[in-house]
Amino acid sequence: MDVDAEMLKWSQTVYGIAHSLQIAKSIHLGNLESIVESLRAVESWNISNVGFSSCVPRRDFYEGAIKLDGHTHDEIFQRVSENVVQVLFVSLNVFADEVLGYLINKTGAAPGNFLINKLEWAKPRIDSKFHWAINGLFEMVAIRNAIVHNNAKWNAATVAQLRLAGVGTVDEKVQISLSFGDLFRYKRALRTISGEIRKIGT
Repeated sequence: MDVDAEMLKWSQTVYGIAHSLQIAKSIHLGNLESIVESLRAVESWNISNVGFSSCVPRRDFYEGAIKLDGHTHDEIFQRVSENVVQVLFVSLNVFADEVLGYLINKTGAAPGNFLINKLEWAKPRIDSKFHWAINGLFEMVAIRNAIVHNNAKWNAATVAQLRLAGVGTVDEKVQISLSFGDLFRYKRALRTISGEIRKIGT
């Protein structure tokens, strides 16, 4: 794995999506009546080649089949942008798991299968001045688990994971929401810890 190249690819994808959303917002999402036309168009953007014949049939969108939730352009955009950030945040966790697993394996170690196991392995081996970053990744895991497993709300298990990051007080009644700024911050934490683990392997 070329970690730097993969980091760049992930970052540029997020930047491109953020820029596209800003353009969409500036024109009030364009003509929402043409959403099916847009969905048909995007299917032709990229070549689909997975190396085998899928058993999942292709189906066309039909007119009127797709509507975005919301009564105004602003309300629709808010929901779409929040959901996009959540999807990207979950993907960042998957990406972090792959990157850290690869780098830790290069040191000769074999941490557990889950991202949190990799962070527990790394934390005592990282210079304390970078604990902000490793704790940030513990936060990231807890937030991801709350989103995926508990409808973006805190529960006992995810709060316990926050404790690993040194988080004291948690408003457990809050409905978790994320911003693109959160994506950028946690990506920076991942890059920092990736660099520190590389030092262990040298």
